[in-house]
Amino acid sequence: MADGTRLRTIENQLQQLTDTINNQIQGQLTHLTETVSNHSHSITDTASILQRMESVLQSLADNAVTHGAQRAPPPLPSRNIKLEFPRFDGSHALEWLFRANQFFDYYNTADPERLTIASVHFDQTVIPWFQMLHRARPFLSWQELSRSIELEFGPSEFERPRASLFKLTQTGSLDDYYLEFTSLANRSTGLTAEALLDCFISGLHTELQREVISQTPSTLVQAVAIARLYEDKFNPVPKPSQFHHPRNKNFTPNPSTNPSPTKKPPLLPTPNIKPQNQPQRTIKHISPAEMQLRREKGLCYYCDDKFSHQHRCPNKHLMLLQLDDVEDLDPDPDPINTTIDILEPTVDQVNHHLSLNAMDGFSSLGTLRFQGFVHGQPIQVLIDGGSTDNFFQPRLAKFLKLPVEPSPNFNVLVGNGNKLVAEGKVSELTVSIQGFDLTVPVFLLPFAGADLILGSSWLATLGPHVADYGALSLKFFVAGKFITLHGQNMPSPGHAQLHHLSRLH
Repeated sequence: MADGTRLRTIENQLQQLTDTINNQIQGQLTHLTETVSNHSHSITDTASILQRMESVLQSLADNAVTHGAQRAPPPLPSRNIKLEFPRFDGSHALEWLFRANQFFDYYNTADPERLTIASVHFDQTVIPWFQMLHRARPFLSWQELSRSIELEFGPSEFERPRASLFKLTQTGSLDDYYLEFTSLANRSTGLTAEALLDCFISGLHTELQREVISQTPSTLVQAVAIARLYEDKFNPVPKPSQFHHPRNKNFTPNPSTNPSPTKKPPLLPTPNIKPQNQPQRTIKHISPAEMQLRREKGLCYYCDDKFSHQHRCPNKHLMLLQLDDVEDLDPDPDPINTTIDILEPTVDQVNHHLSLNAMDGFSSLGTLRFQGFVHGQPIQVLIDGGSTDNFFQPRLAKFLKLPVEPSPNFNVLVGNGNKLVAEGKVSELTVSIQGFDLTVPVFLLPFAGADLILGSSWLATLGPHVADYGALSLKFFVAGKFITLHGQNMPSPGHAQLHHLSRLH
């Protein structure tokens, strides 16, 4: 009995222990199931949150693309560069649009601000065009304004730049051809690099084309470089001086290529005496034309002050009086055997002469001086047989408003050996001398001492005439009557006194 009771007791205890363990396991399983369920809900909530965040970011990105959102700023050092917006006057529209887009991309300019900045920089005919369109319908975006500028000021859509590119040939220098080639290539679309290379080579000159093809360039840059090398070969430029190099400022010539001659020892020793710095005196030569110009303006020959008898020139100078004695020290012993070279006259040879007396206004044997009138204005007339033509003062022609005709390549040989060029010609100049009226053609030439010079060309029209240089008269027969002109006596120079010379200092 006792053994059976003990076994039942043990079985009951085992059964209670088993139930307790099962209950604990079931409770733990239930708790784990609830925990896993809670975690699943949390993961679902997190996924939905992430999905909502992704949709928000996507919408923000779409809005940024639509409204021109700003990009990330570039590094700070690049912001130190200040760019200037280009101005637009209606020319080179495509180039201006490219530069404007580069400016806006650099500064990340918003689309509304682009319209304002571009309109402020319009010039000339672009301003009224923009005002008219903006008043009718304002521009809403930069793309719309760019398209309108391209249609209005850009090249025509019917020009077909690709066809012009295929027909382009070199007519001038290589740089001009390459500039036009790049302009057409930028407007042509759909061309590969090989097609552009073939177009460039086919348009070159025949000589350059053969040389470039022989080098088989693979890119357009190589073809341009080879063409420039051969262009320099065919058209060489002058070599620079040995003392200057275009690419190296510190270039020095090689002494071996240009050896300097060896110096021979001096015959006598050189004394160690430093030369004294003596002032250099320069001789100032004043031409007769410059003297006449200053005399007309009433100026001193050596300064810009007005000249008078009490004038003292501030520029101290020395007077040089030079007398040349021309003597035949070595006469030809045999003049019969002297060979004379006869030069054939040429077209450019000077055949018009003006004597030295007429140039300086001197009255000497062979010249006669009269007073005449041109349009009521008194003038000094000098008759000189040593001058070939008739000459008149240009200043008087301008003052009297005479009709002046051009006289190109009219050179006059003066008695001192110089050549002067006439400033013009007056075909008919009417002069009244002592009641006698004559009409002569004259050439405008600056000279001194007289206003009109009547040369041998006028004397030849008189026919036989009598010139008495002692009595200063000229007689000739014109229109059935004798005409006698009486000349003027010129005062001869006297001896200079000491007080006269003192005024020159």
